[in-house]
Amino acid sequence: MRGRGLWWIGLLAALALPARAADLVLNVTLDYDQERDHVAVKSVFNEFAAYLGNAIKSPVRLVITQNAERVGEQIRTQSYDFLLAPAQLIGMSMRHGYVPVARSEQSGRIVLVARAGSGIQSFDQIRGKILVLPHRESLVSYLLRGEMNALGLSPTSHFERVIYVNGYEAALYAMEIGQADVVAVKESNATVWLKSNHGARSIKAFTEVPLAGLAVSGKLPPATKDRLRAAMTNLDKGLEQRLAKAGFGAMDPAESTDFEYVSTRGFFTPEVLPGASIVTARQVADLMAKGVPLFDVRPASHYREGRIPKSVNVPYALNSAKEPDYDDSVDKFDLSKLPRDKNAPMIFQCNGAECWYSYKASRYMVKRGFKRIYWFRTGLPDWKASGYTIEK
Repeated sequence: MRGRGLWWIGLLAALALPARAADLVLNVTLDYDQERDHVAVKSVFNEFAAYLGNAIKSPVRLVITQNAERVGEQIRTQSYDFLLAPAQLIGMSMRHGYVPVARSEQSGRIVLVARAGSGIQSFDQIRGKILVLPHRESLVSYLLRGEMNALGLSPTSHFERVIYVNGYEAALYAMEIGQADVVAVKESNATVWLKSNHGARSIKAFTEVPLAGLAVSGKLPPATKDRLRAAMTNLDKGLEQRLAKAGFGAMDPAESTDFEYVSTRGFFTPEVLPGASIVTARQVADLMAKGVPLFDVRPASHYREGRIPKSVNVPYALNSAKEPDYDDSVDKFDLSKLPRDKNAPMIFQCNGAECWYSYKASRYMVKRGFKRIYWFRTGLPDWKASGYTIEK
């Protein structure tokens, strides 16, 4: 009986102790040209996690992975408190409540390289060729798909075949043995490889982006974000050099604007639409003043929340994929509510460059022979930012 009483006293004492704060979770995601399993790699990131924990006065639990797809799922649920990752994941995290606080000093571009003897002299000649890409979730493959999306192109339909391999070196090796006409790699990889592969050539270089960054969950206090930003930009030289060997190096302070470009690749609508004119808010206002109708193709619930005065709601029922190579036969659009004259001008608009309703509505009309289609790609946000009235 006495022992049982002591047990209760111990339990009550334990319950009275303050709860230990949960460790903050740091995710480190390696790109597919970085070594994951080497002992030295794990050691340096354990050191890095301890360094950040000391900077923010909180225990930090480290998660190292090379599964970018799985990390993307965790980002959507904000399962990590902060992450050190390739640029595409930092850009994606911005859409799910994370804020970049640091970026790699090193920037880079992806380039398309054509095989010697392929006859390819320019980007315009790659249609129908065999493309080899590094891992599907790598920075290079993500950006290449995004850049082609911006041009209104889909790799799966633009090339005879698209082959994914595990890493960047494997993509270049596929070209060496004749399995690829074109490969996409980081410019740094291509520069070294081209020196010993005469006749091959770089045919297209895309926009330079930071290669990596550190993003912090918006749920963390501002003071914690500031401490992390300061810690990342004041790494001691020894740790900085060890991180560089593991694929990361010196860091600069960062804002969302540093990753804005990469965050739009593949997520935003294409930047071109053959057969339609892309117009600005000012041009839309001028066209409407001349009597050209503006059709807001968002769902009715969106339209009720806020709309451009005198716009007409004709929802585009979007069931197809948000990519250039989509099948509009699964979508629905009520043409009975639109002008029947194929020479009649009309404007289509939705929620901005990341909204696919107006892109698909405009393309739907162009495909059916309508000649004077105006696509207001930047839509409602641009209208509002330009100082025009919004009705509710």
